[in-house]
Amino acid sequence: MKELGLSRVLEGAAHWLSDLPTTLAVIVSLLVGSGLSALGLLVIHPLLPHSVRSVHNDVSGFIFAGVGGTYAILLAFVAVAVWQNFAQIDSQVQSEANLVGDLYRDTVGFPEPSASRLRHYLFVYAEIVVQDEWPALAAGRADEAPGWQLMDKFHTELLQFQANDGSVGVMRADAIKTLNQLYDVRRGRFHAAISELPPILWWNLIGGAVILMIFTYLFGAPRLWMHLAMVSLLGALIGLVMALVVLLNNPFRGPNHVSIAPFHRLVKSVEEMAYPHD
Repeated sequence: MKELGLSRVLEGAAHWLSDLPTTLAVIVSLLVGSGLSALGLLVIHPLLPHSVRSVHNDVSGFIFAGVGGTYAILLAFVAVAVWQNFAQIDSQVQSEANLVGDLYRDTVGFPEPSASRLRHYLFVYAEIVVQDEWPALAAGRADEAPGWQLMDKFHTELLQFQANDGSVGVMRADAIKTLNQLYDVRRGRFHAAISELPPILWWNLIGGAVILMIFTYLFGAPRLWMHLAMVSLLGALIGLVMALVVLLNNPFRGPNHVSIAPFHRLVKSVEEMAYPHD
C-alpha cells in the first residue's frame, strides 16, 4: 500500500510538472534539484567533519567516478528511450492523419451515395480527434468509443455497397488495407497515452540520484560555500535531465505534447477539396 501511495504521488507530481509552461517547469526542476542537493550537504556537514572527509578524497573520488559513470549511462539510456518513444508517437499521429486523408481521396472512385457517406464519416472522425479525443488525452483520459463507432460505420459502408466493375473492387480492397493500417496506428496512439515507465525504472533513477549525491557529500572541500556550489550544480543538472524524462514521458500533456497539427492540416485540406464531405 505504501508503494502504491508513493507511485501515485510521483505520478501526480509528474503530471503537475508536465502541465506547467516549459520555462517554469525547467526552473522548478533546477531549483528542486539544486535545493535538495544543497540541503543534503548542510545536513551531512556537521555529522561528518571536514577533517574526516578530506583525508579520504582520493578514495572517494575514485569510487565517485564509477558511481557517476554508471548513473550517467542509466540517465542517458532513459532520456534517449523516452525521446525515441516521443518521436515514434509523433510519427504515428502523422501516419494516422495521412491514412485518413488517403481514404478520403480514394472514395472518389466509389459509387454514390456511398462515397459521400464515407467522406462524411472520415471528416467527422478527424473533427472528433481534434475536438474530443485530443483534449481527453491531454487530461489523462482515453475517450475512444465515438471514434471507433465512426470507423465501424465506415467499415460497414465500405463492405456493403455494390461494386459494378472490377476496378471498384480493387479500390475497395486497397481501401480496406489502408483502413486496417489506420486501426493499427489509432490503437498505438491510445496505448501510448496510457503507458508509463516501469516503476523499477523510476526507482533506479531516483535511488541512483540519491546515492550519487551522497557520494558528493563525502568529499572534504576546503570551503563549504564552494562545496555547496558544486553539489548544487550537479543536483540542478540531474533535475534538468529528470525534467526532460518527465515531460517527454507524457506525450499528450502540457505545452510539450505531440503536435495535433497533422489533423488540423487534414481538416483544412478536406474543407478546400472539390468533392464534398457531407
